[in-house]
Amino acid sequence: MTYRKTGKRITVARTAKRRVSVNRRKPNYTFLFLVFVVAFLVAGTAAFSLTTPNLLVEEINVHGVDLCSRAAVEAAAQVALGQNIILLRKSPIIAQIESISEVDHVKMGRAYPDRAWVRIWERKPDAVLNCDGRLFLVQKNGLVFHESDCASQGITLICAANSGKIKVGQKVCSTDVRHALKVMEQLRREHLTAAKISVDPEGDICLNMGSDFYVKLGQPEEIPRKVSLLQRVLSWEPMIAQKALYLDFSCPSAPVWKPKVVAQAAS
Repeated sequence: MTYRKTGKRITVARTAKRRVSVNRRKPNYTFLFLVFVVAFLVAGTAAFSLTTPNLLVEEINVHGVDLCSRAAVEAAAQVALGQNIILLRKSPIIAQIESISEVDHVKMGRAYPDRAWVRIWERKPDAVLNCDGRLFLVQKNGLVFHESDCASQGITLICAANSGKIKVGQKVCSTDVRHALKVMEQLRREHLTAAKISVDPEGDICLNMGSDFYVKLGQPEEIPRKVSLLQRVLSWEPMIAQKALYLDFSCPSAPVWKPKVVAQAAS
């Protein structure tokens, strides 16, 4: 822009701006071709993987079955047979197997190209419940998950006169059985074990500690206090299990015990 003075006027002369030419980048045809080839190969591979019969599940390996029915587990797992191993939905199969009462949790995986596997972890019993001669494995929360043929070694046996109706897969509804489970848990907290916990028709609780040594707890009131007293007595006199026929904590403020010598002389 320039200014010129002509007489009394000032005129302005505008100069046109020069246009700067922009250099446009040419398309990289080699890169575009490679992108096209890669996309084609990926699409082809995906289509082949989803349609080829070589990736159909032909075998399922099941591990960890001991208590539960293997037939029931295999029936639930066989839903995967014939499915594409990539598209296989594991969650419905896992949910079906976990609905079996003995099963705690399940894992399922793929073994390419045409196999799948199922790993089962079963529930661990905290006690064996004797109900009219039938034995049931039960957890500390009262869940009955399996009917057994024999009592397991090292697991507390619970015998309750009023055990109520027992059904596998459900929790016990008997108050006496729940009291026995509460005693068992309290014994574990005090690092004690009982071979057998009995509850008579009146609700009195008796422990068989093994070696013909019994502990009477009486009614299920003050269970923590009574078990704590038992632990203190056994710590103070470890040999009392050999000397006593039984300890009686039915009245925790006045515990009593009966020596085996007196019992033998009386007989």
